Amino acid sequence: MSGWNMEQTVSVLKFGGTSVGSGERIRNVAKIVASALKEEDSFPVVVVSAMSGVTDQLLRIARYVCAAEDDACVQELVALRKKHLEAAEHILQGSESTNLPTLIEALEECLVELGRDVEVLREVAKQGQDVALPTAAVASWGERLSIRLVAAAICDRGMQAQAVTQEIIATTHPQSDPTQPFGVVVGADPLPEQTRANAQRLIHPLVERNIVPVAPGFIGRTITGYITTLGRNGSDYSATVLGAALNCVEVSVFTDVDGVLTADPRLVKNARLLPRLSYAEAARLSWFGAKVLHPRTLIPIAHLNIPVRVRNTFRPYNRGTVVGPVEGTPSGAGAITTRRNLALITVESTDLFGAPENAGQVFALAARAGAAPVAICSSSGHHLSFMVEEKSASSVVALLQHDMDTSAWTVRSRGGLAACACIGSGFTADRMSPARAVTALASERIPIVTQGSSELGITLIVEDSDSERALRCLHRDLIAPVIPLVRHGAAQEKRREAR
Repeated sequence: MSGWNMEQTVSVLKFGGTSVGSGERIRNVAKIVASALKEEDSFPVVVVSAMSGVTDQLLRIARYVCAAEDDACVQELVALRKKHLEAAEHILQGSESTNLPTLIEALEECLVELGRDVEVLREVAKQGQDVALPTAAVASWGERLSIRLVAAAICDRGMQAQAVTQEIIATTHPQSDPTQPFGVVVGADPLPEQTRANAQRLIHPLVERNIVPVAPGFIGRTITGYITTLGRNGSDYSATVLGAALNCVEVSVFTDVDGVLTADPRLVKNARLLPRLSYAEAARLSWFGAKVLHPRTLIPIAHLNIPVRVRNTFRPYNRGTVVGPVEGTPSGAGAITTRRNLALITVESTDLFGAPENAGQVFALAARAGAAPVAICSSSGHHLSFMVEEKSASSVVALLQHDMDTSAWTVRSRGGLAACACIGSGFTADRMSPARAVTALASERIPIVTQGSSELGITLIVEDSDSERALRCLHRDLIAPVIPLVRHGAAQEKRREAR
């Protein structure tokens, strides 16, 4: 591939923990990669998560080591080794390929190095030093093992693949948080320029030789050499960070659903697949509770207009949902999602004729309490209301009451709420959508606590106990009306009566 043009030929295929959760599933991943090599115009760069449940298992191992619970640690290590060896045996299925012993040796080496890492972790903990970085080093081994398994599965199908064992993503040093319990992985921020240089050095030579790179998601390294992570649920984020560094044509996120749906299919049986979303629509859906994409995932690529395609690992023939720039006309997409366990904070002036208060002061105080507003419901010179996570409400109220003049301002909180967000250009294009949304809830006798709107949709605040029912009736009236089934005999009887 002389004269290789990275911008035109590379795509990123990211597979999450459920996609690589067993040997059988890893073989399926290899089949998808083979199809991409045969059918797609771009060369695949594969990014994988740890096998499902492994990161949690590694963090348990770290905790056992620091607590000197040797028996529990040994049991977890045996289970971890068994899980990966069984997957390796299933991947190669008795093949004569020399990849199998090589893979087993690599797996054993990883477990030995894991033991060394946790020994270091014990010494650090004994000295009372920061444990954030050693914890990240332990957590990273899930991806280090899975890339070897996936690379072996791809090679077993007759293709060339290689696990990228060096960390590609360069990061800042994570800020440790002493208030967090041990075992919480603190995420670091990626450094784009250094990551781009690493990608050119580690990925470029493999693609030039038609070797599929299999890179770890989730993990990175500081420029001073410390292992870091991008935080829990950071694998999708790492895929788009790498995609931006490669100037790829597309990032495909393979998960266990067909794409982004108009509602949670567990709650709404006739939820529909959305073929396309804008970056803003997808980010807003994620912010208000949709679980398909993490809110940070789109940050590295949106300004580069690189699309993300959400696809189902187990139904790869479906083209999924494309999240990308707005092309000409709005997408017309519409989806309903809910974010639960919220509280409404209201700050109100006791003097109707006093000077307007700067809302920035209120939000700055909320930020000091560690609570980013989920939604701003109303604002005026004398009144401001916004939603926060319910667990943060008491801290926000206490700080506001302490720092604001309570003789001039009243601060109240109401918990047990949820935000039902109707998101998409399909709603904003229809001027009657807000009225239809309110009517839908009224027809089900669901009271609305407050509401707001923006160019991306409508937000209705309801009691948390009503949120699932509200989701279903909004979806029914705004997106997909439920057409009742009429028995054939009853239909004929009605026609006879009409005559």
